[in-house]
Amino acid sequence: MNDLNNERAAFISMQDATSIETQSHQPKRRYKRGYDTRHLPAEVRATLKEAEACRPFQRMREAALTVASIPAIGALTVAAILSVQSSALPAFAQTVLSVLLYLMACIAIARQLRGIEIMVHDASHLTWVRSRPRLNNFLADIFVGAPVLSSVTSYWRSHRVHHGHYGSHSDPCRQRFAAMGISDIDLSTHWKITRAVIRWLPGYNAAYYKEIGSQSIIQWAIFISWHSLVLVTPLSCLLVLGMGFTLKTGMALAVFGWVLFWVLPAMVFLPVIRSIAESEEHDYEAGGTEFETTYTNDGWLHRLLIHPKNDAYHVIHHLFPNIPEAEHKWVHDLLMRHDEKYRNALRREKLLNVA
Repeated sequence: MNDLNNERAAFISMQDATSIETQSHQPKRRYKRGYDTRHLPAEVRATLKEAEACRPFQRMREAALTVASIPAIGALTVAAILSVQSSALPAFAQTVLSVLLYLMACIAIARQLRGIEIMVHDASHLTWVRSRPRLNNFLADIFVGAPVLSSVTSYWRSHRVHHGHYGSHSDPCRQRFAAMGISDIDLSTHWKITRAVIRWLPGYNAAYYKEIGSQSIIQWAIFISWHSLVLVTPLSCLLVLGMGFTLKTGMALAVFGWVLFWVLPAMVFLPVIRSIAESEEHDYEAGGTEFETTYTNDGWLHRLLIHPKNDAYHVIHHLFPNIPEAEHKWVHDLLMRHDEKYRNALRREKLLNVA
């Protein structure tokens, strides 16, 4: 435990040092955008403008379904494990299969949690209700911010620097990459990627939550209140009133289920997905503009696990930050058909380009 704490402290200290130490190697001003739409047909430009439309009810419905999918995965997993435990399989086989089912559930839940985080990111660009920022932030905080210990306002404080000072020494994403040592890590095989993720994960996770303001007591109070009202209390009522458990047992089982199927996936599996996803978004040494250094990651594993909610199309997000991420796939397809320059943008179809 002491080694883990020391590693986390070293990583955070490295971040602080990196912002000073690497300034001589990074530009003081942001990269130029490196892309405009003047060469596109008028009808394509008009379509891109239309894609910026906000659809708050669709976003709220999508958020509610994504959140609801997590307890649904948990319930299905419990049912599957109980079925295995009551089967005629040998005890050892029952144990192994039950553990595998739980691990698969954790991965699926972490993927959904990453989707919720991406919706927080999306809402920080006022893609829910652009004309009323406070309403935009309020709705997004209720539906997607509180569940993942985040808030749109806190997230935007850091994220706006990433967009406003992209590529400069002020860019928090570039600082985080430098602290992780991305440019110096050998990522040529899946095993080497695994070792790198294990090494950078504790410090990266602490730095991420610090960056988005999740250490706030208010944020924690909102997080606990949201989960108590939306998940733990309803599940307790179901167990007590619907299944006949005592109040004490029902509440204990509800909290235990919440820890197993929300807290642990969020603490252990989600940071792995997030750190890989963020490390794939940019290569600041690949060019001198925002367009030249941002990736599309649309391999099957990216879409299935690492980059849900159209996060795979990160080039689209940086070129058109007002377009909601729900529209990114078809906008990507539109530009692939009509724009040769866009077709030549950085693109990855395999995880970190590993064969």
